[in-house]
Amino acid sequence: MRRLVPLDALAALVALPLWVCACGRGTDPVPGTVAGGPVIFVGLDGADWDLIDRRIAEGAMPHLAALINEGRSGALATLHPSLSPLLWTTMMTGAPPLEHRILDFTRLNPYTGAREPITSDERAVPAIWNMASSAGKSVAVFGLWATHPAEPVRGLMVSDRMFPPAGNGDAPAGVAYPADREAWVRRVIARAEGEVDMAVLRSYLPWLDEDEYRRLVARPEPYTHPASALRRILVETRVQHALATETMTRDRPDLTVVYLQGTDTIGHVFAPYVPPRRHGVSEDDVRRYGGVPALYFSEVDRLLGEYRALAASRGAVLMIASDHGFHWADERPEVDSGLRAATAGRWHRDDGIFVLWGAAITPAAGRARGGIQQVCPTLLALLGLPGDSRATAEPLPGVTIPGGPGADYRAGFHRPAGDPGTNAPGLDGDDAPAEALAKLRALGYIGAGEATTALDAAGRAAGDGRSTRTAGSHNTEGLILRESGDDAGAAAAFEHAIRIDPAHASSLWNLSDLLHAQSPEAGRVDDLLIRAVAAGLPDGTGRVVGRAVAHRRAGRPDRALALLDRALETLSGGPDLWLLRGRCRVETGNCSGALADFQRAARRDPGNALAHASSGLARLCLNDRRAALGDFHRSLAIDPDQPELRRYLEP
Repeated sequence: MRRLVPLDALAALVALPLWVCACGRGTDPVPGTVAGGPVIFVGLDGADWDLIDRRIAEGAMPHLAALINEGRSGALATLHPSLSPLLWTTMMTGAPPLEHRILDFTRLNPYTGAREPITSDERAVPAIWNMASSAGKSVAVFGLWATHPAEPVRGLMVSDRMFPPAGNGDAPAGVAYPADREAWVRRVIARAEGEVDMAVLRSYLPWLDEDEYRRLVARPEPYTHPASALRRILVETRVQHALATETMTRDRPDLTVVYLQGTDTIGHVFAPYVPPRRHGVSEDDVRRYGGVPALYFSEVDRLLGEYRALAASRGAVLMIASDHGFHWADERPEVDSGLRAATAGRWHRDDGIFVLWGAAITPAAGRARGGIQQVCPTLLALLGLPGDSRATAEPLPGVTIPGGPGADYRAGFHRPAGDPGTNAPGLDGDDAPAEALAKLRALGYIGAGEATTALDAAGRAAGDGRSTRTAGSHNTEGLILRESGDDAGAAAAFEHAIRIDPAHASSLWNLSDLLHAQSPEAGRVDDLLIRAVAAGLPDGTGRVVGRAVAHRRAGRPDRALALLDRALETLSGGPDLWLLRGRCRVETGNCSGALADFQRAARRDPGNALAHASSGLARLCLNDRRAALGDFHRSLAIDPDQPELRRYLEP
């Protein structure tokens, strides 16, 4: 029987285990069970089987192909909303989001109320590096979301804020634990900055000249241009890989966790340019940028080959996983321009990937299925450690939990301490938070129109310890609660988000949609929708059309008209709203108003057959048959496949 012997909580401060396992060692493993050797975990944000399978078929990812053929692989179902900090924290803790409490990309500084990247002290439960450290295992962790300031572990942690502002000095304090490793981190970053030179960039962008390269290097916000974003992605990828491989070679940790965000970022920046050309993308940009993702994933495959060699040399298990998939093919969303709300999630597919490889892994053909919450239990089992007694998820297929009771890893866990240099007013002089937020906006992770401070910033400036939670955090909580069936809790969460940020588009829409589902008659539901549209709600036109159609079908044409009137004061562009309002006006007998709307739609989209046919119907309503016939013929010239209209025009 396994017995957990608690030790003094102070042991965590000197990296001693919080418990020891008083069980026998050296028993023979059974099939599917690992004996607790070293583990290398590589996180590939947004990696998707659709792209990987195509690249493998083309012979461009031979190392990953070998790992799949010699090990196990499968799909990992993600959670919603698919926000990277939420997902990776779920993967690393085995806890659902409402337990681990990392619910947004950002938080509100507890002193100033200013928005800043999410920090490690927001996490409410232990992560795999805490669990392994407490069990006496050595760890090395690199770059995962919500790990700044770096927290004490039995080994090394380098936080997600390791990168200094572009061209602006050193990384912020708290980037590494122990602190004496920060100088090494800075040296590796400086080396990578020098390595990713013009020649490297031209291997991806052959058209690049020296003058353009100098301008790219000098850009203060690199993610606002594809070429400068590529340079930053390549630098960050090289840094993460160098830190991890140097540490594995030198320190030989029991558990290495390295996170590569570039596999997701390369998609958000370059997937719009991948052939076939999408609406809103020029042929020239397709030629300039469309080949970048394929080249980058070939580079990632080379890195995976190095991890495979390191794993083989130590008899380690290599695990690869992603938090969600990515839309690379025809289902890619249209390119957005000028949207103020976050749109990155529209590019995410539900299924990520996982691969398990090593001598302790029994190979299996085909692909299994699992969920991201199973990653932490899998890592514990691979390390030969008991599962978390409070967790509900099992390891992924092919990996078995060691026998005996689970461990209460939360019993001795304390939230990481915040860094006074990051949190206290007047002490944070670096530009890293500002650049990190600019990156999140440029990539569509957060909306450009979202509040940068809390409404109660004056209270926060006094350091009174008010909540650090953002509108996005409460919005995420609302979405999770609604999916679980707790509509009352969801509504309260959305209301809280709107109090923090009255122009938070997603929260406004989510509350509107929830209240409409509960009581379509409530007048507030349309007001919330219009506010969301004004705040930059993605696909605002489609949301308004859907709501107006629902009103019409429910016998509320006046509500539909009122909604469309307000929407047309807020939105501009395509013909859909004009066409719908015209149809509503026909139904209420306002034929002249309907004709005006249909004509506006036709002027905005002269090739729209429906707009011309609708104008003809309005003219018939006004007893102008001659003009109506002209509209009908114009409509048929655009789209001859309208049998009803043809029959009407037959003599």
